[in-house]
Amino acid sequence: MSIRAVAAGVVALVAAAAVSFGGQPAAHAEGPPPRTLPSLKAWHPGGTGFTLGAHARVLYERDALRDTATDFASALHAFTGNDVVAQAGSSGSPGDIVLGTGPVTEAPETTEAYRISIGETLDLRGVDTAGTYYATSSALQLLRQRISIPGGTVTDWPQYRERSLMLDVGREFMPIDMLRAQIRRMGYLKLNLLHLHFSDTFGFRLDSDKHPEITAAQHYSKQEIRDLVEYAARHQVEIMPEVDFPGHMNGILAAHPDLKLRSANGRVSDAAIDIANPRAYDLMRDILDEFLPLFSGRYWHLGADEFLLDGARVASFDEYPQIGEYARATYSSQAQPVDAFLGLINWGAAIVRTHGKRPRIWNDGLHTGAGTLTVGSDIVVDYWSRAGIPQLPLPYFGTARSPADLIAAGHELRNASFTPTYYVAGGPTSAGNVPPPIAYQVWDPTLFVDGTRLTPEQNTHNLGSGLFVWCDDPTVQTPDRIAASITMPLRVTAQQTWGPPQAGSYPEFAALSDAVGEPAA
Repeated sequence: MSIRAVAAGVVALVAAAAVSFGGQPAAHAEGPPPRTLPSLKAWHPGGTGFTLGAHARVLYERDALRDTATDFASALHAFTGNDVVAQAGSSGSPGDIVLGTGPVTEAPETTEAYRISIGETLDLRGVDTAGTYYATSSALQLLRQRISIPGGTVTDWPQYRERSLMLDVGREFMPIDMLRAQIRRMGYLKLNLLHLHFSDTFGFRLDSDKHPEITAAQHYSKQEIRDLVEYAARHQVEIMPEVDFPGHMNGILAAHPDLKLRSANGRVSDAAIDIANPRAYDLMRDILDEFLPLFSGRYWHLGADEFLLDGARVASFDEYPQIGEYARATYSSQAQPVDAFLGLINWGAAIVRTHGKRPRIWNDGLHTGAGTLTVGSDIVVDYWSRAGIPQLPLPYFGTARSPADLIAAGHELRNASFTPTYYVAGGPTSAGNVPPPIAYQVWDPTLFVDGTRLTPEQNTHNLGSGLFVWCDDPTVQTPDRIAASITMPLRVTAQQTWGPPQAGSYPEFAALSDAVGEPAA
């Protein structure tokens, strides 16, 4: 994508937001509410306030809350200096904190809702363990600012089911310690989905037993992945893996050059696999079958983006007659070349389903009126590409199916609009990184990259959004520098996906961000 295209996207975003922004009013509250990031939905003041005891206990009513209580107590000690211990129990003394689960009737139906009752003791209660964990995140931010809190009741819940961070570890390897630090950040900010893009230009980052030849020198062992999944779950973060097919396969195809896509005139793609070659499916199936069981989450991301993008050049299916021949031989005499691509998506999705997971893809390969096949409606579509970018030839972007069209076809979406949810390290598109104040002031997840805004009914099919960190040039920033650079974009993402009310103006939001700081190590 060109700098002009990204810049145009920023202009379109601001213009669309200016005419269509429709935030929700803050919940009724008397007096100033406690301030957290993201901000709280409802605050009702009254009664005796709470002061953290010099020798406080964090009591947990269920064994399932033990880890949350232990981590919470440790963080409270780190931030306040008070002696804080975690132990089983349900009856606290003044200055103690009690963790439990139970109904939160004031909130919409979601297991992530919670209530904080502030009195002589602090009672943190989630609908389920996720909600209780988020209650500890809010309480930790409050007590970090001041160990005394006025009496009252907080009720809080997310607006969107998914609040995510994507990291491009395929292009730039990021050490496990850095990933764990981002998971802690996510828990502190109530983000719940870590999307790891494991394979791209510079490597396949998973340790393959079936195909050791594809594993990059810098990679994650299976045990490291198991441990990371467990660590993420402790912080209420689900890990979603992505191994991109049939494009962005440079790291895999370097070891299988015979499977690279070749045009009729002999042009070879280093990134795309030849989907007309049956042996390509053998390799892709081996990868799916080996790694799908490694991840305990609900999703597997198949990629399916930028298949015919070769550097800055977008090819045409006409350049690869074998793909059209394969489509007609496999599906029907009326099949179009793009049906081979759509059929690949359905083929991969079927494998994902057999492993008990739900498939996901990027949106840019789904074009209006293209093909005789339709992709399964259960496939979640991550919508990043804007229809009508004039700098790229049709039909690559110009006929991308709209969010409304995909929703009408039964898909759920995630708003992955490159403007403003992308943070790109290096490469020409980094010039289009949207400053956090603009994203905070004019964007929310109902506004998609083409400038249209979902209706309230359509938005029920919108899972949410996230921050998408791409490392187009891995030499530009170290992983530590990337982590520092995404600090404010990630906080804005947390606010906009948890939902209104906002924490005042952007300068006020930035000041609050400084006050709540980073999570404990």
